[in-house]
Amino acid sequence: MSISKDLFRGCGDMRSPSLDAIETDHAYAFFRALRQFLNAAMPGPKEMANSIDQIVKSGRGSHMAFPEGAFLNQYVLPGLFAFVSQYEGMDADRAKEALLSESWRSMKDYASESPARTSKHPFGKIVGLSPQTVVRRWRGEKPLIQSCPDLALRAPFPYRTVFEGKYFRKGGLAAAETALATDIYQAFFYRGLTKLPATRTRRPAWDYDYACVLAYDGTADGALLRAWDGLRGGIGRGCWEGAGIYVMILRGHE
Repeated sequence: MSISKDLFRGCGDMRSPSLDAIETDHAYAFFRALRQFLNAAMPGPKEMANSIDQIVKSGRGSHMAFPEGAFLNQYVLPGLFAFVSQYEGMDADRAKEALLSESWRSMKDYASESPARTSKHPFGKIVGLSPQTVVRRWRGEKPLIQSCPDLALRAPFPYRTVFEGKYFRKGGLAAAETALATDIYQAFFYRGLTKLPATRTRRPAWDYDYACVLAYDGTADGALLRAWDGLRGGIGRGCWEGAGIYVMILRGHE
C-alpha cells in the first residue's frame, strides 16, 4: 500500500483539522482498496452459495455452523488478515494483534481477542423496539446489554474500525433495503457508544473511529447492490462524513 502514516506520528489527540481530513481521506482509501481486494479474493454468488452450504454441513465448529459465520470466518477474516498484513508498517504478527473477532478462540491464526465491549449499556442495536419492551428488559434478570460486533480493527493498525458483517443470499429489493437499513443502523449504534480504555487484564479498548458494514450480495440479480446504488446518492455521504460509516457491498469476482 502507498498510504503513509508518517503524517500522523507525534500528533497525539491534538491534530489540526487539516490532518484529520487527511487521515479521513486515507481511511476512505483503505476501505475502497479493501473492497477491491476482498472482491478479487472471493467467488461469485453461485460458487459462494455452494461453498457456504458445504462449510455449514461440514461440522467444522459452531463458528462455521451458520451461513453468516461461515462467510465471515472462511472468507472475511482471513482476507482482512491478508490485506492488513501487507499494509505499510504492518506484518502478520501486528495484523493478528490488531484484529479482533467474535470467533477468535476458533480463529487464533488471524485474531488476538474478542471485540466484546467491557461495559454494558441500557439500550441495544435492534431497530424498532418499543419503550415498553425496553422497560420490561430493564426490570428483568438481564437489564443491560453487552455489545460484541463481528470483527474489529484496533491499534497498531491506524484506522480503528468496528465491522458489522452480513451475508445476504435471498430476497428482493425491499428485503435488501430493509437489510441495509438494519445493518447501517447497527453500525451507527456501535459508533455512538462512548469510548472505553483497555482493561488491566488486556481486554481491548472500545475506541473506534470508523464502522464498516461489510455485506456480501449473494442474490442472483444483485438485489443488495441495486438497493445500495439506489440509496447511496441520498445517504452515502451522510454515512461517511456524518457518521464515519463505510458501506461495503461485495459480490466476488463474477
